[in-house]
Amino acid sequence: MLWHNLKTGFFVTMLVILAGCSGVSIVTLDSRIDTKISSVAVIDTGGRAGQLYNRALHRALYAKGESSPAYDLTSTISVSSSRTLSVRAVTSTFKKMTMTAVFTLQKKEDGEVLLSDQVTADATLGTVSSLFGQDQSESHARDRMAKLLAQRVVQQLQLYFLKNLDA
Repeated sequence: MLWHNLKTGFFVTMLVILAGCSGVSIVTLDSRIDTKISSVAVIDTGGRAGQLYNRALHRALYAKGESSPAYDLTSTISVSSSRTLSVRAVTSTFKKMTMTAVFTLQKKEDGEVLLSDQVTADATLGTVSSLFGQDQSESHARDRMAKLLAQRVVQQLQLYFLKNLDA
């Protein structure tokens, strides 16, 4: 009898918890911010990492459509890598790669700089022993970091527009 009551109580508790979750909704940013974000013109960045970065920026900035450009976003991407891991004076093939995007948001009409900042992403690579695998590992790390940098830049732009909504 006690076991039956415990099972019933557990079942009712789970139903209440699940019913409470049905009211949770994810809200988007203010439509005014969406309008400002979609009016940012992305100035192309060179190289493969730049192409992936630009593509990810376009996907994120123009998710709700592109409006007439009012702002220019210029970016430069730099990559640095170094051997980092060593254990008791034994060198390792692990490398730490850091990719940095320095970006500037300017008004199109007068060229006023509204936001100038940088974002970084790190990756550790080189866990495979073959040279081909190491090259592929580095290539994939660059691709992932370029996309991650684009997400971080979009977040910075959203924060800027959120803070300066009335401007």
